Amino acid sequence: MKRQQLAEIKQLTVKEILTKVIVSKKELSNLILDKNMDKLKDKKVLAKKKKDIAQMLTVARQKQLLEQLESVIDDKKGSKKI
Repeated sequence: MKRQQLAEIKQLTVKEILTKVIVSKKELSNLILDKNMDKLKDKKVLAKKKKDIAQMLTVARQKQLLEQLESVIDDKKGSKKI
């Protein structure tokens, strides 16, 4: 995945990222089938696709953790105002 593509993924919401992950996993399974039937010429595509999926999952997890942290901070700010 190129930097520009990764930057675009970072702009998406968690749900959109997870839908992209599902689509990529389906593509990966098709690539694995092609590899097993000797239709795939470039085997490096599998490793690249796995890496892309891992990067997307990492970004999604970072966004989830950030949302949790922001909600905790907001809760603490709200309790101090009372």
